[in-house]
Amino acid sequence: MKKTISILLASITLLSTLAACKSDSTEQESTSGATTNMDESNTPANKIDSTAAEEIQYYQNPILTANTKDAWSNYGFGDPFVMRFNGMYYLYVSTKDGNNGIKCWSSPDLINWTYEKYCTTEKISTGAYAPEVYYYNGKFYMYTSPGGKGHYVLESDSPTGPFKVITDNMGMSIDGSVFIDNDGKWYFYTAGNGNIQYYNMSSPSQMSGGSALANVSINGGWTEGPMVVYHDGYYYMTYTGNHVCSESYRIYYAASNKSPISYPSGADNPLLVNTSSEMVGIGHSSTVKGPDLDSYYIVYHSLESQNGPNRSMNIDRIVFNGDSMEIMGPTTAKQQVPDLPDVYAYFNAGDSLDGWTLSGSLGTTGSGLPLSAGSSFISNYRFTGNYTAEYNVTSIADGGMAGAIFSYTDANNFGVCLFDPSSQKVIISITVNGETTVKETDMVQSFKEKVKFDCVQSIQIEKNGNDYMFYMNDHQLCRIKDSALESGAIGYITQGADASFGFIGGTGAIGGQGASDEYKIVSGLSGLIPANTYTTGTFATEKKGSVYAVVAEEGNVLNYRVLASTTANYDLSAEYYTGDSNSAAVIEIYVDGALAQEYTLAGSKSFATGIIRGIPLTKGQHTVSIKLKSGNAGFSEFNLLRGETVKEKTYDFSKTADGNEFSDGSWANQSGKLVMTGDPATGKRLYGEKNWGDYTVTVEVTPGANINCGLLVRATDPGVCTLQLNKEDANDPQTSTDWVQGYYVGITDTNVILAKQSYGYDALKSAKGSFKAGTTYTLKVVCEGANIKVYVDDQLYIDYTDSDAYMQGMVGVRTHQCAATFDNLTVSPIQ
Repeated sequence: MKKTISILLASITLLSTLAACKSDSTEQESTSGATTNMDESNTPANKIDSTAAEEIQYYQNPILTANTKDAWSNYGFGDPFVMRFNGMYYLYVSTKDGNNGIKCWSSPDLINWTYEKYCTTEKISTGAYAPEVYYYNGKFYMYTSPGGKGHYVLESDSPTGPFKVITDNMGMSIDGSVFIDNDGKWYFYTAGNGNIQYYNMSSPSQMSGGSALANVSINGGWTEGPMVVYHDGYYYMTYTGNHVCSESYRIYYAASNKSPISYPSGADNPLLVNTSSEMVGIGHSSTVKGPDLDSYYIVYHSLESQNGPNRSMNIDRIVFNGDSMEIMGPTTAKQQVPDLPDVYAYFNAGDSLDGWTLSGSLGTTGSGLPLSAGSSFISNYRFTGNYTAEYNVTSIADGGMAGAIFSYTDANNFGVCLFDPSSQKVIISITVNGETTVKETDMVQSFKEKVKFDCVQSIQIEKNGNDYMFYMNDHQLCRIKDSALESGAIGYITQGADASFGFIGGTGAIGGQGASDEYKIVSGLSGLIPANTYTTGTFATEKKGSVYAVVAEEGNVLNYRVLASTTANYDLSAEYYTGDSNSAAVIEIYVDGALAQEYTLAGSKSFATGIIRGIPLTKGQHTVSIKLKSGNAGFSEFNLLRGETVKEKTYDFSKTADGNEFSDGSWANQSGKLVMTGDPATGKRLYGEKNWGDYTVTVEVTPGANINCGLLVRATDPGVCTLQLNKEDANDPQTSTDWVQGYYVGITDTNVILAKQSYGYDALKSAKGSFKAGTTYTLKVVCEGANIKVYVDDQLYIDYTDSDAYMQGMVGVRTHQCAATFDNLTVSPIQ
């Protein structure tokens, strides 16, 4: 303990000197995002001011394509994996079949990529599938499956190689991925037989076991591309399925608050799927922390063409909320580039050190920023609230300690987090008004070996109110609660020996709050607005089930930045509840401070879905505000999507070209009717616009034997099971009956049924009935808001309100192992 006390005394003395050095320097205080014209939490905000708006930069998916210089010709950027190291990003993609070597790129911001080189040309890298790279204790480990024929591990001293093979072929299926838990345990995941397999790792190059993860599978079919990340108490696994050349290739996720190898029943959910626009074949993703240190992004490929297959790379922002993982995408419209930190430095040769204050002296050895023993280096930028910071120590000379300064105000108020290589401890000291408290914690270790300090090791610190959370290499170390230490500056410190440092950065946001400063895309493919990304005021949050909601009271206003890429009328849906009283609440919707509409939220103790249609937005940036005019409500999210007006239209099937937007199964036009002729008689056929909202749809249906046929409503993103490159030969409607998002309304011999489909089948409600093969029935469905009414021959059978409703989509017909005839499919606006 004497060593710790002496170090702390030295730190205080050093920082006293620094305070004197800083007395004549200019200090900057943090600000948060663009400035609104009004900053009142109970006032609808005007449009973001033009000065701030002009400073915003945009990017547009896809970021990298097969036409990008140095891309694999006619192959592109398949299976993109992005790792973050010392403030930089490194990209690795699959190697084109028959070609040798793995290419890599680097980027400081996830958007602007520089081709580096072949990071390996080892013989085993011919046709290398899905290479992934992980850093541990001074070494980079690459995992790849050449041609899908087993796995190899390669090692390098640099993220750009050269990587050398260090194992024999370890077997296993494709798409190996590593996860290191907070306790230092390593896991290896691969594709399995209709599932994901996991293995325990006893070193970076040794693994054993091989068990299937329960509840992680895409419809029991081909499942691949696993990756696990940990965030705020939950493990999130993303994975991909269907054939890579299919338009309905897609990404799912599962979430667990218990273990990275144990996911609850029903944990798998479609995360990204799109089959009906310019971006299709979405799949094989990786997840990475954003440049602002607060956000997370998903990196994934999309299909340019089946030939190759030719693929592009895209990124979109991730939003976590309890066990919910959602993507603000997929996007094809221009969107705001990921934010950079409020303060950061890479310390590359020739970089300016303006904005930082040195106490002591610079060293002469090591990479990055070398500091002599007993020196410190602190930013002049001072945080005033919550913040997230990252520090990278690149080496510590023998006999010394080095690490991070956080929340520095003056010599009597600051924090220090030091690596002590000799004791393998992290020593955290907090000084408030000259009084110092100390906490020691073990470093995160793996494989019973010491943490090395002739290489890069990282510290991450989050200030959340009065609490500080500490991480080492993104793994949780400890939390210090109820600290009286206020926010302040960040920097580096050495004690007892020279040390050198790499990237340092800090952002005035935690837990994804940085999304408040970003514009949400409200046209095209994505309209998600997380409720907690409001821009002004402070509102309470409440855990409701497994997610959190923003709680607003009468008079409160939630302001959101949105970006409309086209002038149109938009539909705003809200996931909400009104509290234990089950009383209704009235909200007003404002656009740029002007009242657009008023709407009554029906009383609901649990989450429900409300919809406000026809909100006009012009192309460009706006502030959309939701004001509680009366009552109380909690909100988890909003969705703002372009709406399409429904005009009455009848499809009478008198012509072979009947105007369908999608079809799978064997259909024919016979005697002016649409007939399912396949064996088995299974398929779906969709019509209209994916942005249709409320409507009434009717159809005359004549079932054959094994009655199971009817209507699809609010349907989007239909897909087929593609098992071969030739799409027509691969059309397998029997497997992909449920591959659509929307509702199925149908009849059997004894029931009228309502089911919800999200690339699966969830029965919602049924009603008794009696129906016979060969008899014609008129099936009618009325979709109004979250309510669905089902009629057969004008008799009401089902009246159902969905708490998590689909609010837009096409109409269509569907059969399952049932020959059927359809006529006069009519869609019309609700009268």
